[in-house]
Amino acid sequence: MGSVSASQVCCSGQSAISAIGSVAPTSAPAKSTPRPLIIALAHLRAAIGNLHLSNDGDGTEKLYWPAINDGFPNYERFWQQVIVPTTKRIENQPDAESRIERREGVVEDLWLITYVNYSLFLNLVGAFEHVSHPLTLSVGNFYTHLASACDLAEEFLLRVHLCVSECSGQAVAFSPLTKAEFFQRLDDWYDKQYEKKYPHSHAKGKTMLVHLDPRDKIKRQDQDWKAYKSFSGPIREYRNKVVHDVQIGTVRVGRINLMPKVEKIKEYASLAAVQEAVKNPEVVKRDFVVREEQMYSHFRAFKELVNALWEKPTEDLARLLYSEQNAILLQKYNLQRG
Repeated sequence: MGSVSASQVCCSGQSAISAIGSVAPTSAPAKSTPRPLIIALAHLRAAIGNLHLSNDGDGTEKLYWPAINDGFPNYERFWQQVIVPTTKRIENQPDAESRIERREGVVEDLWLITYVNYSLFLNLVGAFEHVSHPLTLSVGNFYTHLASACDLAEEFLLRVHLCVSECSGQAVAFSPLTKAEFFQRLDDWYDKQYEKKYPHSHAKGKTMLVHLDPRDKIKRQDQDWKAYKSFSGPIREYRNKVVHDVQIGTVRVGRINLMPKVEKIKEYASLAAVQEAVKNPEVVKRDFVVREEQMYSHFRAFKELVNALWEKPTEDLARLLYSEQNAILLQKYNLQRG
């Protein structure tokens, strides 16, 4: 597998440094945005196809990529098409230690997309470690990482949507609520949610968190999103129970640990309910699952769900950068067409 060299991607076969140097000097102050890298985008796209996480990722990516790639190959595709051009991989030689660093002039909102993406990868690594080498309390750590990955997936999709909308001339703005709108939403929340939340907060002298919908929301109705939401909601509830409440009762059969299925967790919130279930083997068979098997199943399902969700962000940003050579996105990358 090859690497991108400066001669492959910079105009007229120049090195990246000489390409930048070919731009006429300006009298801008020292803290101004660095001059853009002049680059042939068609050559860049062809060259980065030879880069892979296994040979040009950071240490963690090289080590754990095989475990993530199985089910989530679009992570690498997004990395190749969108993230690599934000780094010095397109400026430096293959053996340069600084290749993985952020290029000068790459704007913060674009860079943040790449870091949210990478943070999701790290949480999947954490989840994988607890699946592959489970410890006594691995279940709590596993679901903590998986629920955090859900949070990051949604943050990633939102930030890509905002970036693509801006580059397409349809920037999204979220306007604040008026005081009247705020109190109306608060009234609605009280009527629908207060009684449910009371036993877990005010009844214990604890602060109650109130979640109010904004005026403007980005709505998705496609099947991939619906499938993901059907998965992420129960996973978060399961995480909250496993991590923030009393220890969940388990059924030990020899060396095998059984725990309540995700959809049954509310029925077995108390140890007494678990002890009662043990008396009936049919109930155990119906409502419980091998702990490690459930963790692996959820790990696999999450990767497949986000792999589908990563299709559109990758296609949208790649189209804007390489096919349309969108001026706004090029500016965000601090690139200039060669």
